[in-house]
Amino acid sequence: MPKSHVPRVLLVGDSIRVSYQPLVAELLAGKAEIVGPADNCQYALYTLSSIGRWIGELGAPDIVHWNNGLHDCGHNPARYPVQIPLDMYVRNVELILRQLRQWTPNVIWATTTPVHPDRPFRSDEWSWRNEEIDEYNAAALELMKEDEVPINDLHRLVWDNISQYLSEDMLHLNEPGRQASARVVARVLSLHCKGSIDAELIYTRSG
Repeated sequence: MPKSHVPRVLLVGDSIRVSYQPLVAELLAGKAEIVGPADNCQYALYTLSSIGRWIGELGAPDIVHWNNGLHDCGHNPARYPVQIPLDMYVRNVELILRQLRQWTPNVIWATTTPVHPDRPFRSDEWSWRNEEIDEYNAAALELMKEDEVPINDLHRLVWDNISQYLSEDMLHLNEPGRQASARVVARVLSLHCKGSIDAELIYTRSG
């Protein structure tokens, strides 16, 4: 990337991404143009069907920081199937990666954040199990490592600070969680802009 070029960074993901995106834009003001869909990117199939439209609206990215997973591995009683099957999830993630790489080789995968262990699992409302979040993360990580995609481990960041970074619903990020995640995302993107990261697991502490 030429030094005079301000890279356009596309952030893709669910409400976790929506919550930290404005803070990333503040942290990288003047260094990168941070863009992302106005809507929640939801589950992988929705992202797959929408990514071309979003890029058409927002412009071709130089770098993509991306996650799908929380909507896929969650149990939703108003949806069939209640949980998106793991093999379907992985296949859709693979297809999204192929599409993104038609626009840019610079794709970073973010792991899916956990829920608080004390959050109750209920059959009559959206619910998650951390062991299933781990299973979906592991499957996505295997795919990303095979394709040499750098990984930003937001799951570990939040898990290591689970009570400090999750809001009262024990699912979404609170203000300290948004701030910490934004710092990590901004740091990883800065390293990528400098060409300083390899296709290996990344974890940057927020402090």
